[in-house]
Order: sequence, then structure tokens, then C-alpha cells
Amino acid sequence: MSWITPAPRWAAAALTIATLLSVAQGTQGETRRHYINKYVMMVDWLTRTEMWVTTHLDDLELCRWAHAVAERHVELAQRMTPPSELAAVHPHFLLAMENAERMFDNAAAGDRKAYRRHRRIVREEFRLIAELLQANSIYLPTMAP
Repeated sequence: MSWITPAPRWAAAALTIATLLSVAQGTQGETRRHYINKYVMMVDWLTRTEMWVTTHLDDLELCRWAHAVAERHVELAQRMTPPSELAAVHPHFLLAMENAERMFDNAAAGDRKAYRRHRRIVREEFRLIAELLQANSIYLPTMAP
């Protein structure tokens, strides 16, 4: 024999559904926050590393290290799920990260021409991202200099 009558069962079910919906909404907010945090950190790392490596192309060990980190960033970026307002940005972000990986790989191989070609592609992808963000009135934070 159950101590719960039919009316409280429906109330309990409604409460459970309401709780699940509120948790799901909270998770979506966290997902957006986590996506943006990861995005900002990866873009900052890439920007700073590209600037440093460009002035140290003769240090092949540094270039290999940058390549290894960039490979991992590509793996992580591929698993990221953008919030709906950044869905159009994400493919360009992936292209930038993939070309950065190739850029650093070419730097490690001593192929400066290929390094510069992929660096141009990375910069073009970030220019397109900036245009998309501006066109949609989306502001993403940047890290301090």
C-alpha cells in the first residue's frame, strides 16, 4: 500500500518535471559560459603564441611545442558545442584552430612559406569571426594584455 495518493503523485511528477527543466536551463547557461571561456582562452593562447613564434621561427623546439599544444586545442575545439547565437562563428573558429595547428607544424618543419600561408588563413578566419560577431551584435570578452 502506498502512502502517496494519486493527487500528490501528479504533484510530485510536476515538481520533478519543473526541477528537470530548471536544471536544463541552468545547464544551457553553463554551456554557453563554458564555451565562451574556452573560446576566449584558446584565441588568447593562439594570438600570443603566434606573435611569439613569428619572432622566434629559428627555435624549432619552440615551434614543435606550439604545434603540440595547437593539436590539442584542435581536438578540444572539435568537441565544443557552440550556443545557438555562436553557431555561425564556430566553423570559422575550427578553421582558425586547424590552420594554426598547420601553421605551427610548418614552422617546426622550417617551411616559412607554408607557415605564412596558414597564418594568413588564420587571420582571415578571425577577421570573418569579427564581422559575424559585429553583424549580430555579439560581444565576446578578451583577456587582459
